[in-house]
Amino acid sequence: MDKKDRAILNELRNNSRQSWREIGEKVFLSSQAVGQRVQELLNNHIIQRFTIKEQRDQLQFITIYMNTNQFESFEKLVKSFTEVAEFYKITGDGCYLIVSQFDSNALKLFLNKIENFARYKVNHQLQ
Repeated sequence: MDKKDRAILNELRNNSRQSWREIGEKVFLSSQAVGQRVQELLNNHIIQRFTIKEQRDQLQFITIYMNTNQFESFEKLVKSFTEVAEFYKITGDGCYLIVSQFDSNALKLFLNKIENFARYKVNHQLQ
């Protein structure tokens, strides 16, 4: 990866909806060259996906401490909730980290369901 690739990545981070032409004008390449470089970045797994990041008002960060070895069942349960935005296996303090956006009633329901598998600690995002 060279300076031009880094410049392209920077432009994509700032606004991924720009056309290859717009990016090319900023990094001094043709639109075709930008497209080829982006494809190479995808092929080399430097860019893994193009995605949308939604603005979230109230986030919870839930650290999970497993009480059982029923990891697959627990993971399936967590992934069944649409309010779960991110779900990670972690090292250090806890076994999993869940980033979610539950309203208070839905959070209570979620926590009641996961109590069969684990203890938890919930932190809330400050505004």
